[in-house]
Amino acid sequence: MKAMNCEAMKMLGLLAAAAVAISPSVSAQQVRRVAPPEGVPRLLVTPFHSPVKGVGADAAEEVRQKVQSDIGIKNLFVIPKTAVCANLEASGFSCDSTPDPITSKLLATQLRADEYLEGNVTKGQDGAYRLETRMVLTRDNNMVQPLPPVTGNKLGNLADQVSKSLQAARKQLPEERKCELAIAGGKAQDAITSARAAITAYPQSTIARVCLANAYHAMKAPPDSIIAVTSQVLAIDPRNKPALNLAAQAYKDAGNVDKAVQTWTQLLAADPKNTKLVQDVTNYIAASGKAPLAKPIITKAVEENPGDPDLLRLKWLILLATKDWKEAIGTGEELAKSDTAAADTSFYMRLAAAYAADSQPQKAAETTARAVAKFPKNATLWSLHSQTLRLAGQTQKAVEAANTALQINPKAEHAWMRKATAEIDLQQTDSAIASLKQAAANGEDKATIGQFLLVLGNKAYKEAADTSHPPKIEDFQRAMTILASADSITPTPQGKFVLGVSAFRVGDIAVRANQKEKSCDQAKLAQDSFVTAQINIAAGGSIDPKTSQQLLAALQQYDPAVQAQVKKFCKQGKGK
Repeated sequence: MKAMNCEAMKMLGLLAAAAVAISPSVSAQQVRRVAPPEGVPRLLVTPFHSPVKGVGADAAEEVRQKVQSDIGIKNLFVIPKTAVCANLEASGFSCDSTPDPITSKLLATQLRADEYLEGNVTKGQDGAYRLETRMVLTRDNNMVQPLPPVTGNKLGNLADQVSKSLQAARKQLPEERKCELAIAGGKAQDAITSARAAITAYPQSTIARVCLANAYHAMKAPPDSIIAVTSQVLAIDPRNKPALNLAAQAYKDAGNVDKAVQTWTQLLAADPKNTKLVQDVTNYIAASGKAPLAKPIITKAVEENPGDPDLLRLKWLILLATKDWKEAIGTGEELAKSDTAAADTSFYMRLAAAYAADSQPQKAAETTARAVAKFPKNATLWSLHSQTLRLAGQTQKAVEAANTALQINPKAEHAWMRKATAEIDLQQTDSAIASLKQAAANGEDKATIGQFLLVLGNKAYKEAADTSHPPKIEDFQRAMTILASADSITPTPQGKFVLGVSAFRVGDIAVRANQKEKSCDQAKLAQDSFVTAQINIAAGGSIDPKTSQQLLAALQQYDPAVQAQVKKFCKQGKGK
């Protein structure tokens, strides 16, 4: 976290310092330089990356000098090292530090470069250098042109080869720019003509081919046309993000889901820091039903870049999508240790779900306990903690966790429902019904709540009607209470029918028992229950017409007996 904040501060410093570093007054004090003619393109050469200290910066300076010498200031202005260093150092970077892609684009923008050159220098055991460079468009740093790798024993020799390659690659730029503008103007056919001219000017072009593929996409050309062009780009640059994106969509449109998923996965591996891309593409892969195809690609990327938290997180998301719970859990725990910032609220939610899916409810509860300890004011996490505690058999603690969530936010997602579920497990029916009514009042889906209560009511009725024990009025009354609550929230024929049957059973037991008890209360209970039965069996009769007819007929037969009990045992002024 501290390292990330430091880099962020440096980047902010780059923005703030840029105006000073390139202002005429300061520049004049630092270096004398010849101003480029108006309208001449500007090139930034960033300090190259190298495992050998100083080599990357030295190679970059050799390239600057050679390119400026070969092309001349009237045709291309190569931004001098002093201006590059002034910007980097004023922002807290060292002059020979290699900028990350975001910083490179920011630096190029501030120095008004049209393109910038990035590179990587390595030194072999034989003492020879190898330099890999790529030209990037400042206006869109996804538009990248790799240059052929060069080797040599002297950095000057490398610079000479890079200068020649750069001059060749830049021949595509005028027509490629026409292609982009034509697409923006809705002239796809003109864009295709310009893109082809750019490719003719530089046959190894990736930038112009991407523009050509974009033009085909804009005119809704067949997917095979787009795939043919993007395949040529990827043969030159396998990590080209625009080409991968266009190819994946084209494969999807062509119905080739396997290739689409493989290409999407390669795109993720090329750009794992792009949060929105990771989220969107991971969802595509998960929805495709072909997520296992992504696993070996991401696994290989992680192996090739050990310790990269972005790729590790990507692997974790893919493992979750493939439902490979055990490996996902291990990768998730590794991610939390390697990058504490990755352990955000969504991380804990996903990890707890993985433990639960892997039949480890105790571990799921331990995970949500870690979550609420880290984010004690997060009502959503407390609500989830309630659920995992209940699944782990810690029912009373589940109620307490739900109460905590509701204290923080009375509308916390699913908290009332989860509290009600735990209360039902504790046989606290009245409390559960009250919680469910609160759930409905606080925005939970009423159809879901009604169905939830209906399931509970059916279960309560079956338990009451179980013939392995004598029937009890209070058991059927419990079913009636739950079913009546369900009906008040989401009326259904099934709920009314079971409610009516439960009421019939209450009345039946009451009137029979009252032959001995001779109680006014018992007589009125039977009377009220049969009224409830009459209304609800008639309303829900479509569920079971035959049984409904039989029960309604039985109610008519019971009526004289019930009325007689009420008349006999409920004389005015007489108690039980």
